[in-house]
Amino acid sequence: MDTILRYFQMLRFIPKEPESISTPDLLKKLQDLGYEVDIRTVQRDLNKLSSSGLFPFTSSDETKPLCWFWPKQSARMQFPLMSADEALTFKLVEQFLIPLLPLSVRAHLADYFALADGTLKHSPLAHWPDKVRTIPANQTLLPPQIDVEVLKVVYEALLKNRRFSAGYLRRDEAAKQYEVNPLGLMFRGNVAYLLATLWDYQDVKQLALHRFEQAILLDKAVNVPADYDPDMYIASGEFEYPTAPDADIQLTLKVCPWVRKHLSETPLSADQRITPLEDGYFRLQASVKDTLQLRWWLRGFGEDIEVLEPGSLRQTFAATVRVLNKIYGI
Repeated sequence: MDTILRYFQMLRFIPKEPESISTPDLLKKLQDLGYEVDIRTVQRDLNKLSSSGLFPFTSSDETKPLCWFWPKQSARMQFPLMSADEALTFKLVEQFLIPLLPLSVRAHLADYFALADGTLKHSPLAHWPDKVRTIPANQTLLPPQIDVEVLKVVYEALLKNRRFSAGYLRRDEAAKQYEVNPLGLMFRGNVAYLLATLWDYQDVKQLALHRFEQAILLDKAVNVPADYDPDMYIASGEFEYPTAPDADIQLTLKVCPWVRKHLSETPLSADQRITPLEDGYFRLQASVKDTLQLRWWLRGFGEDIEVLEPGSLRQTFAATVRVLNKIYGI
């Protein structure tokens, strides 16, 4: 029984190419698990298993000591076999979460995705991935193109907590060279942003990955600001582009019946209140942040929403209407 268990441990330690493991390294791993074996035993076991035809791993011919690996095209073996529930989970990860994973993890999971495909073929859950989709809440846009080599450096920097030097194309189309201190990734719609500080400054920046032109990993450790918290950063509204550092406002709108229904189901805030008006419209009041995102959203309702308060926001919308009147010659 110990021999069979040792065989399984050895098979588990052998990686898929281009990675490999040497015979002495396998010996050390087995000894660390408590197996009393020597290099000759491990070599004999490896030769026996690889020549059996049941386990198609192989060794390099040109290295000493020999290095062992599973060929790229070999199917992953798993005991016990993957269940249908586990297979469905892997397929949903492949379908919805791939952009969130480091590149190295994506490559590692490729075998599991293939195994999941085979498992689901004969399961009642086989068609479930075809019945689930996510769609954006806003106008559908094609994703921007991200330089693959830049992406590799960014993910490696995040994994190893190291800085990188990069060329970055700003919104004004001016190219700048930055030393980037990466903190985390944020996905907003189909655009990926790197939250980072630059050089030794402490203010957090949002850097769109598709605007990096090149990147080089540096041998410098990341310095995380003491007050950095990604959830707090998002909650502060930074990704909605506040119009001022303290942009909290009491918003009052006049809305038509269908907007009232929509915002009753998905409120603007926890303290939102809606009251009927005499003309069949409704007054909506809510505590929100005055952000560019809020203004873009309000404009999307056109004549179905009227901004009543605050007065400064109403004036902004009135000015926009005057400009539109001029553009369209009304």
